[in-house]
Amino acid sequence: MRRALFLIFTLILVLSLMSCSDVSRQPLTFAFIADTHIGTASGAQDLRNTVRDINAFDGIDLVILAGDATEYDLAGELDTVKAIMETLKVPYHIIPGNHELKWSASGGEKFRKLFGDDKFNVSYKGYRFIGVNQGPLMRMGEGFIAREDIDWVKRELKKMRPAKQPVFIVTHYPIDHTVTNAYDFLEIVKPYNIQAIMHGHGHRNVLNDYSDIPGIMGRSNLSRGGPGGYNIVHVENDTMTWSERQPLEKKTLKPWLVLPLKENVYTASHAALKPDMSVNETFPRINEAWSYDSKYSITAPAAKAGDLAIFGNRSGKIIALSLSEGKSVWEYQTGGPVFTEPEVAGPYVYVTSTDSSLYCLVARSGEKVWSYKTRAAIVAHPVVAYDKVYFGGSDGKFRAVEAQSGKLVWDFMHIDTYVESKPLIADEKVIFGAWNTYLYALNAQNGRIEWMWKGENAGRLYSPAVVEPVYANGKVFIVAPDRVMTAIDIETGRMVWRSDLFKVRENIGISQDGATVYAKTMWDIVCAVSTEGDQPGTRWSTAVNYGFEIDPSYPVEREGRLYFTTQFGFVHCLDAEDGSLLWQHRIGSNLLNTPLMLADGMVVTGMDGKVTKLVTGD
Repeated sequence: MRRALFLIFTLILVLSLMSCSDVSRQPLTFAFIADTHIGTASGAQDLRNTVRDINAFDGIDLVILAGDATEYDLAGELDTVKAIMETLKVPYHIIPGNHELKWSASGGEKFRKLFGDDKFNVSYKGYRFIGVNQGPLMRMGEGFIAREDIDWVKRELKKMRPAKQPVFIVTHYPIDHTVTNAYDFLEIVKPYNIQAIMHGHGHRNVLNDYSDIPGIMGRSNLSRGGPGGYNIVHVENDTMTWSERQPLEKKTLKPWLVLPLKENVYTASHAALKPDMSVNETFPRINEAWSYDSKYSITAPAAKAGDLAIFGNRSGKIIALSLSEGKSVWEYQTGGPVFTEPEVAGPYVYVTSTDSSLYCLVARSGEKVWSYKTRAAIVAHPVVAYDKVYFGGSDGKFRAVEAQSGKLVWDFMHIDTYVESKPLIADEKVIFGAWNTYLYALNAQNGRIEWMWKGENAGRLYSPAVVEPVYANGKVFIVAPDRVMTAIDIETGRMVWRSDLFKVRENIGISQDGATVYAKTMWDIVCAVSTEGDQPGTRWSTAVNYGFEIDPSYPVEREGRLYFTTQFGFVHCLDAEDGSLLWQHRIGSNLLNTPLMLADGMVVTGMDGKVTKLVTGD
């Protein structure tokens, strides 16, 4: 009996060890697709060709689509991807890329609803695949892994059994300096047996090194200038082999990558990607009074209501913090992520949500007063004027509702796409851009169109759809992705002047006296331009040396100082009169939103979910 028990115990032990060893791993073949860009001329047909080819290919265990499945989250582009991928005869797993998340009418929610999630954690034949996206989420910027997604990866890895199971990470971006929080991500994954980081974005087959982890970029599926294609990946005998497959030619090319697999123990080489905070030692009088961690991405500034700072985040919460201590005073849960800036007017705060509603809450308590339901997600910022709340939607409409009751006053129904921007209210007009290349001016009282303006570039990506216009001296000032600053006559919509002297993009601020507009350029320089006259006049330009910058947060002037933030976690202060640098402070590595200015400093929200109060000493 004792011998029988011993044999049973030994058998169980052997089987347990086998499950944790290489014996449990079997040969595996998968198809790796990237950058299908449905919505472009050939995108849908190229993907159909690939799916048809995969279905005719014997031995494929799964399919991975590593982002940029569509050109935009618009119309039926995501639905087309879903319909094509559902014809696969094997399982598939998909993540979004920057195109689905930056140009998104739903804030990425349609992707999550269609495909069940925007990330995955699955195991096949002893190998684990973890897929996570890098945004940038609704805001133009470098790649960034959402705070909530980093936390998710950390949790999934911790509960993985066996702990040393070989893992393939699937992303859309490379995990290098082009992802601003790459250090944070690598710090989490490196203790595990990561075999490779596999991604798209670059549209070609390339082997890279991401701080000692092999990085494998797969080609775009598109047939632009050549045959469409994807990669067939075979894993066997501790070797991973990548071969390009061209479906129309029914041809598999010679392997372009043969990668040995092993149980890796990685060094701390990723420390080179850690943000350098030494600038804070240069300007020690700038202090962080408090920091609040909401644990979900924040993509818009906070608003001030008395002694409260109010903001929304991707969890769908609207949160009010005490300005003195940074502690939560109240929270209100909406039905979808909040990507917009709250608007405070009198005792109320107004916030839009991707649950398709505009909310009116009591600013002191967070108690709901009313809500207005639309037919699609809302990713546009509300503004209050003339006892009305003005806001755009993703259902092709722009609306005005009564601020007290939420009752509809008028709606403008002639927009063939979604609205994301915060409108300007000036001269009895409501002025806003949309993702159809047009800037609109509507009568603020009845919603009738006064004029429409369009830039010289016809493409949708050049739309003045993100910039918050400013007004002075009879002119509306904007900067669109065409990298040009434009002044428009507010009465007629006629262009007064356009200047490409400075390569500006989607951010513009105005001085307190209305005499000057300010903008960050895409490379290192902040400029100040006069609002007077019929020609652009440069007041000053300063090389701040912040590097590449496409964050749409805009400069804010207060009492002779100009403040602005960057996508790399910096806050800068310049003299508004001459542009000279007064100080810099770094909060972290993440994109920061436009600062909320206070009498004793500022409150800054960030994509990492944190809210920070800086005491500046100015």
